[in-house]
Amino acid sequence: MKQIWYELKSQPVISAVTVIGTALAMFLIMVVVMLHQVTVIDLAPETKRSRTLYMGRGILEGFGSNENVIQSNLSTAIAAELTESLEEAEATSIYCPYVSRALANTEGNPTFAADAKRVDDGFFRIIDLEFIAGKPFDRADIMSDLRKVVITESVARQAFASDGADVIGRTLLINDVPQEVAGVVADVSPVTDVAYAQIWMPVSLTAPTWGNPNMGDMRTLIVPRPGRDESVKAEVNRRMAVINTRLAADSCTLSLAGAPYDHEHHKADEYPVTLPDVNKGRHMRWMLFGILLLIPAINLSSMTRSRLRRRVSEIGIRRAFGCTRGRIVADILAENFVITLAGGLLGLLLCIGFGALLFDAIYSTGRWTHYAMPSTLSAGALFDWTLGAYALLFCFILNLISTGVPALRASRINPVEAINQKK
Repeated sequence: MKQIWYELKSQPVISAVTVIGTALAMFLIMVVVMLHQVTVIDLAPETKRSRTLYMGRGILEGFGSNENVIQSNLSTAIAAELTESLEEAEATSIYCPYVSRALANTEGNPTFAADAKRVDDGFFRIIDLEFIAGKPFDRADIMSDLRKVVITESVARQAFASDGADVIGRTLLINDVPQEVAGVVADVSPVTDVAYAQIWMPVSLTAPTWGNPNMGDMRTLIVPRPGRDESVKAEVNRRMAVINTRLAADSCTLSLAGAPYDHEHHKADEYPVTLPDVNKGRHMRWMLFGILLLIPAINLSSMTRSRLRRRVSEIGIRRAFGCTRGRIVADILAENFVITLAGGLLGLLLCIGFGALLFDAIYSTGRWTHYAMPSTLSAGALFDWTLGAYALLFCFILNLISTGVPALRASRINPVEAINQKK
C-alpha cells in the first residue's frame, strides 16, 4: 500500500482525474440502476410485487356484423367474476388504478385537494400500508355501502390537526360527501403507483362503471399461494372461456392482453394489447450499462498508459533485479484497483446524495407531476447492500478492462531498453 500511495502522490493530477472519471461512471450507472430498481423490486408498501399477478387491460372485439373494438380496463362485474374465490390464491383485489383529485375538508376548516383511489377490502391484504391508527374497511362495510375511508397521516394532520387514534371515527367531507375515517396510514410515495393515494375509498361492487357491462375502470391484483402461479392462471383462463361463451351470443369476444402476468410484465407496458415485451427493456438497459462501462474504461486505459510511460525506467530496474512479469502486472492492477475503488466509493456517495436531494426532481417528471405527494423515498429504500456489492463488482470489472492490456504491455518491456529510456 505504501508503494501504491507513493505512486499516486507522484502523479496527483492524473490520479485525481482518474478517480473523478471513475466516480462519474459509477454515479451514472448506479442512478440508472436505482431508477429501474425502485419500479421492480419489492418495495414498501408494495412488498409482494415479486409474488403478485396483474390483470386489467381488456380488448373487446366484435365479429360478424359487429366489428367494434373497445380497449379499456375491466368492469367491476367481469373483474369480480375472474378473481373472486380463487382457491389457489392467498388474496385478490379489485381496484381502480387511476388517482382522482378530491376536495376534502372538515366543518369550519379550509378545503384542500388530496389524491383519492377506489379499492376493495382485498387491496389492504396485498398492499402493506403501515397503519398508524384504526384499520381498513372490510367487505361488510363495502356491501353495506357504509362511507368509510382510509387516509394518510398528512391528510389527517391537515384535516384534523392530528394523526393519532383520536382521528378514527371522525367525519371527513370528501367532495361534500361525509365519510367516516376508518384508519390512518403512513404517507405513500407515488413511486409505488399501485399503492399510492392519500385517501382510499371503497369501490362499488354493484354499480356499473360504464354503459358496456364488460368494460370499465377496474384492474385486479392476485397473490397466488406459493408455487401455484400456473394453477391460478389456468383457473382465470377457464373463467375467461366461460365469459367468452356467454359473449358469443352478442357477437363479441374478450381477451386480457396476455394477463394475468407478473410485475415485470406489468411495468413493461401500461396499455398492452398483447403480452408485454420485457426483453426490449432488458436489452436497452444492458446496452446502456455497456456504454457506461466501456467509455470510462477507454478513458481510464489512456490514463494508465500515460502513468506507465512515466515509469518505464522503474519497471526496467525491477525487471533487472528479478521481478517477474506476473508481479509487475499484479502491482499495476492493485494500484489501479485502489483508484477505481476510491472512485467507486465516491460515486456511491454521489448516488446517495442524488437520492436524498434530487430523486424527487428527476423521478417526478411526466405522469407524476400532478401528484400531491413527492416521490422521495428513504435512503434504505433507494440503496441496499446488494447494490453496494454490485458497485464493487463494477469497480473490479472496470479495473480489469482499463488496466489489463497496459499492464501486460508494461511487463514485457525489455529491461535494458527500459533502464536507458528517459522518463
